Amino acid sequence: MTDRIKQYLDEIFRPYENSPVTKELKEEILNDMIEKYEDLVKDGMDNETAYQKTINSLGNITEVIESIADKTSELKQKINLNFSMSNLAGSKLDSINLKSGKFDYSNLQNSDFHDSNLSGGSFKSSNLENSIFKNANLTSAIFKYSNLENCSFESANLTSAVFIKSNLGGAVFDNAILDNSEFRFSELKGVNFDNRKLNGTIFDYSGLKKASFRNSVLNAVSFKTDVRKTIFDGASMDKTTFVLLKGYKADLKNVKIF
Repeated sequence: MTDRIKQYLDEIFRPYENSPVTKELKEEILNDMIEKYEDLVKDGMDNETAYQKTINSLGNITEVIESIADKTSELKQKINLNFSMSNLAGSKLDSINLKSGKFDYSNLQNSDFHDSNLSGGSFKSSNLENSIFKNANLTSAIFKYSNLENCSFESANLTSAVFIKSNLGGAVFDNAILDNSEFRFSELKGVNFDNRKLNGTIFDYSGLKKASFRNSVLNAVSFKTDVRKTIFDGASMDKTTFVLLKGYKADLKNVKIF
């Protein structure tokens, strides 16, 4: 009868036999069922009735197994999203879910991430030169000590993204969302932020020589850096941003205050 109980469990667990976690669960359940069956027989119950009662006591175990298998698969996926210290130059990683992926200390030069979910991603000390992030979700992503020369962030969502001590020379931000994003100690020489609506964006201690904010709307934007050669022609800004820029000797002849 022990073999019969084992065969019963084998059928239930067959779709999940490749999962180490469910294998452990199966062994535990098998031991418990055999123990229960033997106790019922010792109490005077005939073999068939004891078997049926043991099986019925299991209930609907399938839902539990599926839940464990799903969580294991999700964890496996998260582990597999660690691309740190890899040579991935020229990779095609577009239109896929890479949420919370780690790309630290990696070569990602000329890679394509367009339309991918990279929210919460980490790109520390990585080479991303000429990479494409068009339409990508980069909310809360972190770029630290990274080379982002000539990267395209066209129409990307960079809400709360953080750039620290990174090179963004030649980067494109056309139609990008930059609300509450941070650019600290980074190189943004000549970068075009024209016609953007910036809310809570931080550019503290970054290089903004000849960077342009023409006709942009700046609300609670922080510029604690040298902005004497930064272009603000036609920009509109709140009083706090205006006062801060004035203190750092920005050319504000042709701006509007709201």
